[in-house]
Amino acid sequence: MSNLEEAKEIFGNDVYAAQLTGVEILAAEPGYAKCALEIEDKHKNALGQVMGGVFFVLADFAFAIASNFKQPPTVTQTSQIVYLAPVKGKTLFALLGL
Repeated sequence: MSNLEEAKEIFGNDVYAAQLTGVEILAAEPGYAKCALEIEDKHKNALGQVMGGVFFVLADFAFAIASNFKQPPTVTQTSQIVYLAPVKGKTLFALLGL
């Protein structure tokens, strides 16, 4: 089984990020993850922009994969995102290398 298949099997069980939000794992190695999210109407707020929480879920899920895949369990103690501009395009990506 490839690392990607194994990561999808393990982290695909994350009901919120993988199943409800729809984040897709594109690559996974110990200390590295690449994820994507196709923007849908369910990801938008009342103003038609992507909800801030969607960015956080995508980033947090990528962190979870990079820091936990084939490694001891790890969680964040604190996180922060700075929103610079509204989303352009239809796909968000998160790449994380530790």
